[in-house]
Amino acid sequence: MTNRREFLTQAAAGVLAVSSAKSIGVSKANRSPSGTDSQPAGTVQTVLGPIDASKLGFTLTHEHVGNENSMKVYGGRENCVAKAIEKLKEARDAGIDTVVDVTTFDIGRDIRFREEISRESGMQIIACTGQHMFAPEALSARSVEEISELFVREIERGIDGTDIKPGVIKVASRAGTLTFAEENVFKAAARASKATGVPISTHTNSRLRAGEKQVEIFEAEGLSPSRVSLGHSDGTDNMEYLTGLLKRGYTLGMDHTFWGMAPGEKFPWQRRAECIKELIEAGFADRLFFSNDWVLGDIAREKINPDGMLFTVRRTIPYLEQVGVAKRDIHTITVKNPARFFVREA
Repeated sequence: MTNRREFLTQAAAGVLAVSSAKSIGVSKANRSPSGTDSQPAGTVQTVLGPIDASKLGFTLTHEHVGNENSMKVYGGRENCVAKAIEKLKEARDAGIDTVVDVTTFDIGRDIRFREEISRESGMQIIACTGQHMFAPEALSARSVEEISELFVREIERGIDGTDIKPGVIKVASRAGTLTFAEENVFKAAARASKATGVPISTHTNSRLRAGEKQVEIFEAEGLSPSRVSLGHSDGTDNMEYLTGLLKRGYTLGMDHTFWGMAPGEKFPWQRRAECIKELIEAGFADRLFFSNDWVLGDIAREKINPDGMLFTVRRTIPYLEQVGVAKRDIHTITVKNPARFFVREA
């Protein structure tokens, strides 16, 4: 697996291979009621190649299917592959068609691993380019233009010398404000998105209203809000903050509901789900995503959330339906919104 230094060296030198993308077979039938939805136009990039957006199906938009730590936890790559396939097959059996994996190069992305577990499990996986948190020095020292070029090169040519391309750009900030290095990465992501038509998914600290600072950068760069999903937005019940971002056209990732089960947490998962209901009732079902921020092999996280990647389908959605959210709104959030958002724009 290419390490950080090798990745940056290869990308800067432009030695990534260029070859045709592979195609992927159709997943389980789209679970929408027959004849109720118009089909989204365009294609979405997965690790097994581009697929028609209408084949994306039920999609979890913010997960981590394996990293360097996962390999250590399961005693090596072979065991880790087997465990990932097991978990993904379980998710497929639960009705999940696609997983968006937002594991970047700096936290242990192995693109061939993702290709293998996708093929063997039948789960469609969208990989990412971008950078997580605590940028390596080799990246922090680069200009915005150079960082953007790295992202674009992966999108256009492939990741780590392969022809496997990402379908989303992932970036992150840790606090309520952005560091200088984080600002540069966000600017680079905006420019790469504009240049390639690939959308952006972010890590935010919603309790500190970090989304507002992130979108200031995107808007200064002239990026359309429709191309940005602000992750971990269900970490707060500040409706003024959440609806403010939604009214500006951004999509909110509701992917930390499970943290409401953590010991001592004063913001329980049911209240987080009720906030989602309030946003749906306010007319924003078409600007929300569901996910679980599951990390393969994260033992501490699994103690809090033993349902892992299935928390959404086992707890969040049943609870929302119990408190009166319509199935059509659940379908919009889980199927229609991802099909629209992850299409690569021309």
